[in-house]
Amino acid sequence: MKNQWRMIVALLIALVVVIFALLNTQKVELNFLFGKFSLPLVLILVVSLLLGALVAVLVSTVTIVSLRRELKKKNDNEEQIKKQLEDDYQKKLTEVRAKYQRKVNDNRTNDLNLK
Repeated sequence: MKNQWRMIVALLIALVVVIFALLNTQKVELNFLFGKFSLPLVLILVVSLLLGALVAVLVSTVTIVSLRRELKKKNDNEEQIKKQLEDDYQKKLTEVRAKYQRKVNDNRTNDLNLK
């Protein structure tokens, strides 16, 4: 059902574009530094729209790439912090276990000496 609605919307947009093109066929003169062009208005509008869309895609692509780099850098930093915390935890755990083992050994030694 979702794809049917997309198709209907796409057909409606295409219909609007065709009607727009048929209503705007008059010639328009464009002046550039290197010459003059006379083209139909609809062609100028469509080319302008496509160039605008291309610029928008390029700008958004640059933004997306920079955001992905930043996200990757932050994820790498987070992994490094997690690894550091895990290492610190393991060191402290080893120290506590060693201290506990010494106490157990001392208690055993004291018990054996008392007997």
